[in-house]
Amino acid sequence: MTLEELEKTHPHYDAWVKEWIFYIRSYLGGVLYKKADYLLQHPFESATNYRRRKEIAYYYNYCGPIVDIFVSHLYRKSASRDYGSLTADPLFKSFLKDADHEGSNFNQFMRDAQRFASVYGRVSILVDSPENYAMTRAEAISEDIRPYVSLITPENLLDWTFVRLPSGKPVLDRVKIREEKNRYRIWTRELWELWEVERDSGDVRLAGFGEHGLGVVPLVTLYNKRSGIKMVGSSDLQDIADINKNIYYLCSDAKEIIENTAFPMLAMPYSKAGGEDEREIGPRNILQYDPSEPNAKPYWLEPPHSSLTEIREWVRQDIAEIHRIAKLGGVKSSEDFAHVRSGVALELEYQQLYATLSEKADNIEQAESTVLDLWARWSGSRFDGLIDYPDDFSVRDMAKDLDNAIKAQSAVVESKTFRKELQKKIAATVLPKMGEELKARVRSEIEECEHSEPQVLSVSPKETKGGDSEQPLP
Repeated sequence: MTLEELEKTHPHYDAWVKEWIFYIRSYLGGVLYKKADYLLQHPFESATNYRRRKEIAYYYNYCGPIVDIFVSHLYRKSASRDYGSLTADPLFKSFLKDADHEGSNFNQFMRDAQRFASVYGRVSILVDSPENYAMTRAEAISEDIRPYVSLITPENLLDWTFVRLPSGKPVLDRVKIREEKNRYRIWTRELWELWEVERDSGDVRLAGFGEHGLGVVPLVTLYNKRSGIKMVGSSDLQDIADINKNIYYLCSDAKEIIENTAFPMLAMPYSKAGGEDEREIGPRNILQYDPSEPNAKPYWLEPPHSSLTEIREWVRQDIAEIHRIAKLGGVKSSEDFAHVRSGVALELEYQQLYATLSEKADNIEQAESTVLDLWARWSGSRFDGLIDYPDDFSVRDMAKDLDNAIKAQSAVVESKTFRKELQKKIAATVLPKMGEELKARVRSEIEECEHSEPQVLSVSPKETKGGDSEQPLP
């Protein structure tokens, strides 16, 4: 293989790699963003002033919190995981505690994978296994030799190929991953190859190869949202990052205006003889005038600040658009009492947010199941469990739910089952972080209280927010 063949990339990679890098820098912010030259030079701006403006620029990061809010909502409730027969495997238990051999448990690894999928639109999870030098299973357990996972971000997955099976199903046939600067690994459905590039000569050499016997490429694609293009997902930041960049521009322009107008410009006469008294005209220099003009005397010229008002309004509008696109306008509206939105508009936006989170949950559920299936294949077994992520992402106010549940007890419904279910809902609302053992105990105690009259609770205004009545319930 030649160096040109090794560094060859997929056409979709060439088309999207700049966007992927832009998204991750927008999410991380800080020095990575400032060094990326996203701040453009004005047509008549000097190179010195441009360098200075880049050094003092600052980035209001709206991209990072939005991604983190999505992930937080997605993992607010724990996923239901049944690992089936893998549960009894000591090596699998070790995998759950340290999935990537870097100290991340499996749940934490998948959460990080979802975070970066939200940023890039898609990430890949490689399920690999070290060469098994252990002679017995006991040695494998002792040395912790087992399959593990690695996160592959899009800019490091250089090339890929799909083929269609006789059934018509498209499957991944070959991928090329850049592991380090001069180190590449190729996976096919039958084998793997490790290629290295000599730094001095640029020669390419095959550093290792082998068969894995899985019958599939051990790479799982986790989409944030599907775009209709294979290996290209839809990022949560694809429109937001550009608006955030515009805020970056505007803040730099505003700072420049403030600095240039903080002190008036001095106007003084110039010498008609020329030479020694000539000055360069500019916002930070002296403005010269003809001393022979009537009433000619030195003065200070103070520029206007009117453009700052327009910039501030533009920034506010951009911030509002970011929240609207992210479907977080309802959260912003609850903090902005000057622009109260209707309940119908907020409910519609919440429903859009729930739909987005539900799609994310389905994608990560599918990816996690495939990861566990590949882990089982590496171990010579099969995954017969079930992964189920929650589909309810309602962000209703807890106090309102509690108030409604307690008020419902006063309804004339002659049903013990109805009252028991209400009591279970109240318990779950008041103590959302109860452990499974405690939840089971509370449910059991509620079920056992068949002969006792259920007590009707009362809620005072101090105990709930937004209650409809200030009187205790009867």
